[in-house]
Amino acid sequence: MLSHIHFQTLEVVDLDRAIRFYREALGMRVERDEPYGDSRWVFMEIPGAQTKLHFSVVAAVAPHDTPRLVLATGDVDATCDTLRERGVGIDKGPEAAPWEPGIRWAILHDSEGNMVLLQTVKETTWLI
Repeated sequence: MLSHIHFQTLEVVDLDRAIRFYREALGMRVERDEPYGDSRWVFMEIPGAQTKLHFSVVAAVAPHDTPRLVLATGDVDATCDTLRERGVGIDKGPEAAPWEPGIRWAILHDSEGNMVLLQTVKETTWLI
């Protein structure tokens, strides 16, 4: 059976700018950065996580009304404080989530214009 999502692709215009943002602002690390045709094969990862973030270069990132990436944190308020200290603008929140009691969330846009949702995630036991 399936074990986890290996990677999620996120569109970026400038690979180096995106790498800097995800490394310096969000604390991810470069897992792989190798030549790939006319571009590069770049994967970022949150230390200790299985799922990776893959960057795909495009001419322009189209605006979206929904997040392109959802990141979990144990404390959205503290994470937003840290991100603000690193120069990241928080577009909305943090605030209580209307979709689930006890969840807090915030919205930001990355260096490429992708909407990113930060939210607390309750620890649950999933049955398959």
